[in-house]
Amino acid sequence: MKKQLSLVLAATLMLSLAACGSGETPNGGASETEVNATQEAQSGSIQSKGLFLIERAEGDELDDLTAQETYLIHVYDIVPDESKNVDMGVFESNYSITMNGVNTYEPLYAPASYSLDSPTTPNRAQYFMLASGYAAPPELGTVLAGGDPIRAMSIYKINTNDIKDNMTATFTVDSCDVFDCEINFDRDDIISIARFDDVFQIEDNPTDYQIAAAYFQRVKTICNNSMTGTLFNKLGSNGLTSYQDGITVIKGWYDYAVFSATQLEGFTEELADAETAIAPDDIPRFDREAVKRVHPDLPVDEFEDALASWLTNGQTALDALSGGQDSGEAGDLADTAIANMQTYGPQIIAYYTAKLSNQ
Repeated sequence: MKKQLSLVLAATLMLSLAACGSGETPNGGASETEVNATQEAQSGSIQSKGLFLIERAEGDELDDLTAQETYLIHVYDIVPDESKNVDMGVFESNYSITMNGVNTYEPLYAPASYSLDSPTTPNRAQYFMLASGYAAPPELGTVLAGGDPIRAMSIYKINTNDIKDNMTATFTVDSCDVFDCEINFDRDDIISIARFDDVFQIEDNPTDYQIAAAYFQRVKTICNNSMTGTLFNKLGSNGLTSYQDGITVIKGWYDYAVFSATQLEGFTEELADAETAIAPDDIPRFDREAVKRVHPDLPVDEFEDALASWLTNGQTALDALSGGQDSGEAGDLADTAIANMQTYGPQIIAYYTAKLSNQ
């Protein structure tokens, strides 16, 4: 029921948001002229797709937010001008939101890049920016004329007291030439969600988008095995015990882990019985075909086939070595699989980070 309500709210939002240059919202008694005017406004350069509020249960921690803060997430399409190139870079533009005409918030900076051996760990909001596949406008640079719409997102850290029944919110784009605009919202326009992944309800295939976003976490977690202190590029030289640790832990993730766009959520009841499984049942399992439908250029098959080969041949080679035998062909296949994962894992991570600038 909650999911159905969210979908209804999302559909209502599409009909009610006023796009750039218009503060009007259609209603049941709107005249044909008013409806046509709204449709014309919705064809502007910035088209809102949804404004989402992370609802935090009392006592729940979220990144570095205080108990009086939460995230407001605005997803919108940037429609390139038909003839004019426009610079939307960080020094040329601003994408602020003002609550109740008083408190103005600037969007959080998106991680400009991410590598598997990065010494820093992004927070959940930053992970969502990386994994979502949505552009971060300050990273766009020049938007070339005549291109396809760019789905973008801005995330704000706001005061929860700004959210009230009679609230107003104004999303403003400044210093961006043809993209300058204001989009006005009221409380009914805001969709409350429990986790970042719920943003994908605006997509035609929300489950596919959620799985595709969670794939970032799957690849990152598998390639950077921080739990055992080993990386794939060290598994071949860390000794048999470390190698076994890597296989055991990663096979657990491979078979049973459930990922969201921001973290490892837990494990399915196939690993732990229904009473102790900790993964939420509304987060879908990994499906490589879903990822490929959303990101057809991503080397999903190459990485997943190499991972499956390593888990199988690596264990066979390890068993042989543990018994005093040569690793044989299985060892060669395992080494090849690790080399392929070293190639395709970073490529997959780089693909997601490139999406921040619509590349």
